[in-house]
Amino acid sequence: METPRLVAIETTNRCNARCSFCPNNALQRDRSTMDSELFEKIVTDCAEFELPAIEPFLQGEPFVDKHIFDRLELLRSRLPRTKLRLYSNGAALVPSKIDRLRGFGVDHLYISLNTIVPERYSRIVGLPFERTMENLCYLADRKAGKVARSVSVRLTMTEETTWMEKLRFLDLCRRLGVRPMLVGLFNYKGDIHSDLPVPGFPCEHITRLDIMVDGRTTLCCMDQEGEFGWGSVRDKSVLEVYNSDQARRVRALHREGRRAEYDPCNRCNLFWSDLNGVPWPRRALFWGQIVGYHLRYHPLI
Repeated sequence: METPRLVAIETTNRCNARCSFCPNNALQRDRSTMDSELFEKIVTDCAEFELPAIEPFLQGEPFVDKHIFDRLELLRSRLPRTKLRLYSNGAALVPSKIDRLRGFGVDHLYISLNTIVPERYSRIVGLPFERTMENLCYLADRKAGKVARSVSVRLTMTEETTWMEKLRFLDLCRRLGVRPMLVGLFNYKGDIHSDLPVPGFPCEHITRLDIMVDGRTTLCCMDQEGEFGWGSVRDKSVLEVYNSDQARRVRALHREGRRAEYDPCNRCNLFWSDLNGVPWPRRALFWGQIVGYHLRYHPLI
């Protein structure tokens, strides 16, 4: 039985930001928070196999979940060998929460800043830029490496992003002592406009399981409404859902180079790749496609 490399749990789909390129803005599902009983059931399921990584995040901002620290404590106690990753827009990661993170053994903290131009930040994210920067500076003052083993700050490159902004962002990350990430804009299976084309190589999201706040699973984090999900972990185990007929078919199509045959993967430009389970020589062919895509379109810097 195949096991996922990552499980993402949507503890809440509420968010304090309204990023213009994020589908959370137009989310049709009810805004809610996962009940503790369901969360514990998922964690118990994950303890039954060797899970490389877990993320209490999908749609929404984890630090608006009032139970997030109780959940982190449960994850650390039940899954001590699993890497714990956290995501935030930074605005909700206020000093008191930064202080509480120390000691949880978070392996990687990702912060989505998206732009360092204050006027654009307010327009894109819908929050005051100064407040977020105050949080980031506090994080740096408290030695980011003690809050998490690795801290990355992410800037999403859009048509408005200039080379000067990229250089200023890299300098900011250097001064903050965090890892910079410059990432191209995903199109969320065609729901968001992006100039990056749909790749033909296998997507890394085929080897993860994304669980929404009500227990239903999604095809991946790009399937924000759960239209293409694989079942619910309320009535099945995490491994049963991950190994459902539909899930195995999606993975097989990607690994056989037939991503274009499956909707919505054939209209999604997510360019992270995963070649696990792909035999040689097809793996070598995919490597060529991956290198060619990155050299031509520069989705990452």
